[in-house]
Amino acid sequence: MGGNYFYSQFTEAKDGNLIPLCKNSVTGQEIALHSKYNPLREAEGFAAQIDESCLFFVILGIAGGYHIEKILEKNEKCRILAVEDSESSLAFLMKLPLVKKLSKQKRIYFTDIYHLKEMLLTHYKPAIHGNLTILPLRQWESVFSQEACQCKEAITQAIKLLAADFSVQSHFGKIWQKNIISNLSLAEKAKSFDEVCKKTDKMKTAAIIAAGPSLDNNISLLKKKRDSYYIIATDTAYSALTKQNIISDAVVSIDGQQVSHEHYMENLSQKTIFFFDLCANAASVRRAFSITKNIILTESGHPLAQYASLYTGKRTFPHLEAGSGTVTIAAASLAKKIGFKNIEFFGADFSYSGGRAYCKGTYLESQFCIKSNRLATAENASTALIYRTPVIKKDDGKITTEILEAYRLSLSDYMNKKEVSENTDICKFNLNDFKSRYCNDLRSTFKSENEYDENTYAFTTLLPLCAKLGKDSCFLAYLKTLRYTERV
Repeated sequence: MGGNYFYSQFTEAKDGNLIPLCKNSVTGQEIALHSKYNPLREAEGFAAQIDESCLFFVILGIAGGYHIEKILEKNEKCRILAVEDSESSLAFLMKLPLVKKLSKQKRIYFTDIYHLKEMLLTHYKPAIHGNLTILPLRQWESVFSQEACQCKEAITQAIKLLAADFSVQSHFGKIWQKNIISNLSLAEKAKSFDEVCKKTDKMKTAAIIAAGPSLDNNISLLKKKRDSYYIIATDTAYSALTKQNIISDAVVSIDGQQVSHEHYMENLSQKTIFFFDLCANAASVRRAFSITKNIILTESGHPLAQYASLYTGKRTFPHLEAGSGTVTIAAASLAKKIGFKNIEFFGADFSYSGGRAYCKGTYLESQFCIKSNRLATAENASTALIYRTPVIKKDDGKITTEILEAYRLSLSDYMNKKEVSENTDICKFNLNDFKSRYCNDLRSTFKSENEYDENTYAFTTLLPLCAKLGKDSCFLAYLKTLRYTERV
């Protein structure tokens, strides 16, 4: 525990308060983690350094808890994640009445180093808490120096993940929220996922079709072996296959942006089933439904979509993995969810080759050609798309980017991951029941503009929208979502 140090006993300070001692297992030296004279006054000095505008603190070292108590007193709105070196240290410190009392506070979370990253990802919400502040207890950091470094590394890793997620949420938060609620209005009319699974020939090979440039080289193979494949196209590849007279069995779409509507401007086949994430562009969902009626709605992790799927206690929408946000993984997840054992990928390049970003026949090709002229050719537009971010040259002459490489690794990890068996039965969604439950849960979460319970599931559904609206926007996000849900 703690290298050479471990919590050994409690001693009484001059003011009568108990403080923990740490003992060196080699030298036998004991060190107090708080002042031996007046730990309360020392704790006041610790709390004096904080920025009262900060709403989330990670405190390295729980010890006697006096410094934690003072921060709570000074900042009534803050949340605190307090870390100890091990579970055994936590158990030892719980013998102190103050630490035990603090552990029951709703605004405090206790953890050890090994669960720090997980706890931070769970409880720190950048959209509502703003910046995070790390406060090490000086004596604890000195005694447990190695553990303090481990804590900071875990925090750095968590912040990196949260920052990437927050960046996406701040861009798409409003789009997603509106799309989900709009798409739910069609959920009762969607096809049955269980029925589709039962009717699908799982002895075929699931062909996952992405829109990379290499797809052009495999069109003839797909036509030749068409009867042996169950073709699951990504939205970008769908129109490219259609123009080659290849009718997809299924199409997967997760993109919420308006530009994704361009994928569905071609003739939509009555033989194709369209799988839309609840976050997907609502106009695309409405168009596919109006023409074919063959839509199935899915969810891939957005908190509001998950709430809609599980609000009754039973799943109402299939869950698809989307990795770091790529539709190719979602398509592979669908293949596994349906029950295919053999899966092949086409056009999943995650790189650029031949100076092209996509295969022939995508909506981008027509867009580039329409706008092309002698001074701004289609090739110029394609090159600008490829080089809009820094690129990485590969040994085979292709080029990629950090994002594309992350997608490639994410797909590889997903395909190597052992599937966890789960109940795949999907219950029928009831819009009125959902609206009633969700609106009631939202109202119960918010007592007033400044008083709300951020630990409820209903509150969690607002976080992506809060990221878009900015700090101190929880009540605004609540009002917008409540009113929009009631109008559906």
